[in-house]
Amino acid sequence: MEHKTKRDAALINLVSDFETKFEQGNLGYIEDKAFIRLIEYYEEEYLPEKALEVVDIALEQFKYRSDFYIIKAKLLLNFGKYDYCLDYLEQAASIAPFETEILLLKARVFALKKDIHSALDIIGELKTFILKDDMIDVLIAESFVYESMKDFDKMYDCLSKAVKLDSNNVEAMERIWISAELSRRYNDSVNLHMEIIDNDPYNYQAWYNLGHGYICTYEYEKAIEALEYSYIINENFESGYLDCADTCLQIGNFKKALEIYLEANQKFGPNSELMVNIANCYLRLNHTALAKQWLLKSIKIDTYNDEAYFLLGESYSRDAVWYNAINAYHKAIDLDNRREEYYLGLAKAYLAVEDYNKATVNFQMATQTGPEDTQSWYEYVRFLIKLGLIDEANLVLEEADENTYGSELLYCSAAIAYIRKDKSTCIEYLEEALAEDHSKHQILFDLVPEIKLEKDINGIIRYYKDSEEE
Repeated sequence: MEHKTKRDAALINLVSDFETKFEQGNLGYIEDKAFIRLIEYYEEEYLPEKALEVVDIALEQFKYRSDFYIIKAKLLLNFGKYDYCLDYLEQAASIAPFETEILLLKARVFALKKDIHSALDIIGELKTFILKDDMIDVLIAESFVYESMKDFDKMYDCLSKAVKLDSNNVEAMERIWISAELSRRYNDSVNLHMEIIDNDPYNYQAWYNLGHGYICTYEYEKAIEALEYSYIINENFESGYLDCADTCLQIGNFKKALEIYLEANQKFGPNSELMVNIANCYLRLNHTALAKQWLLKSIKIDTYNDEAYFLLGESYSRDAVWYNAINAYHKAIDLDNRREEYYLGLAKAYLAVEDYNKATVNFQMATQTGPEDTQSWYEYVRFLIKLGLIDEANLVLEEADENTYGSELLYCSAAIAYIRKDKSTCIEYLEEALAEDHSKHQILFDLVPEIKLEKDINGIIRYYKDSEEE
């Protein structure tokens, strides 16, 4: 830790000294290693334009160093300036004609330019003379070509060979999972990473990829265990913490998700997004006071975090502090007006204070913003039925039917048919809804409580329950 602190201090001094002299127009001579460190620093800080400035200065001072031409080519590649990138690679090749990295980069650029023939020619040429230890770089480059061709199976096969050669190659391990997702070869990926782990049990990336493989094969408990191993092995692996916690959240294990988020925030924070996740867990665990505390901390760090305001609205709604909730929902919508759940929360808050006009407007906004979201349509229809606006509710259901499908809406249709004294149609909708999801049948009793007295309706509900249990 002491060594890292000293190193960081030295780097900060180097950057500060460079920026001061740069502003003064008095840079003088800078060592090549210092240039490399400055470029890496600006890349790590997501300042690629500044990195380009530094490499241009380096090229003025070191006109015959191929590595600076290669670095500039890489930066231009990230900007999508492929022709300029190729120009700098040609200049690098004129200085170092046998530099393998130049050919590898050219192959990537040609692949991105959709010049597949040229890219594969380079790959083929490299394979004729490359040393075995460098073959992994060729396979990674080849994977980019197949990705550009959308031949994701071949992309996966290339990267599978690459990680078998060196499972500690970070880029290969990152790309093998990308290829597994694109090719949907989840079971292959699980088997591959289990094989890697058998040979190298402390490979954190292998555990991480294995975890994602299990997520895609719906083995969530195994996924959580694998992802947990990834950050236990590498305690600085932030993605391991976050993806493990997200998976816990997905399966409803809010307590474990909370523990991981708290640990991650302590290690990598303070972080507004992590604080929102922590608050979300507290809210799911019905600790609204703690949720509000974390949300207010999050907003203090980032006043533009729309999700923090939304969850603050949800917290106030839980406590029935409706006007505070309305204010929070409005702030969330001001920051992001493309989230249907924000309008839905606001609509329900206005409903709670009996402002039905504003509730209607926001129910409409919710369904228009996310027409595929069944919940928004259901809440809107429920609202109209409760107000006795049956014809309007039916029109909304017809519109919903054009955009989405769900058992909630079928129960609403059954309720409307019953209210209209069309019992046979009610039963038709009810049977379809029960077949879809019996557990939500209480929706019908909520919308038309008197239906509980109907013996034949109750008999149908019991029949579908018994059928599920068999």
